[in-house]
This record gives sequence, structure tokens and C-alpha cells, in this order.
Amino acid sequence: MKTAKYRKRCFDQIKGITVNNKELAAEVEHLRRQLEAADQKRAELEAQNQNLVGQLNNKEQEKNK
Repeated sequence: MKTAKYRKRCFDQIKGITVNNKELAAEVEHLRRQLEAADQKRAELEAQNQNLVGQLNNKEQEKNK
């Protein structure tokens, strides 16, 4: 009888851990998507900045001519 109670307690603990792991995995995936979106936005902003720097350089070169 003691082994049956012990097994049930162990399986109950495993179920709780499994549920917790699934929740954490979902949260990690959500945060990973947010990070990818932020990285993409940052890359777009850097590209825009490079474009603006190029335009300013062109205007400066035209101004100096």
C-alpha cells in the first residue's frame, strides 16, 4: 500500500512539473517572437538611418560643389 501512495504522489508531482514546463515553454516562445519583432524593427530603423546619412552626404557634396 505504501508503494501505491508513493507512486501516486510521484506521478502527481510529475504532472504538475509537466504542466509548468508547458506553460514556461509557451512563455519562452512568446518572448522569442517579441524579440524577433524587435530585432526586425531595429534593423529597419538602422536601414532608414543609413539611407538618411547617405542623403545628407549627397546634399553636402552638392552644396560644396
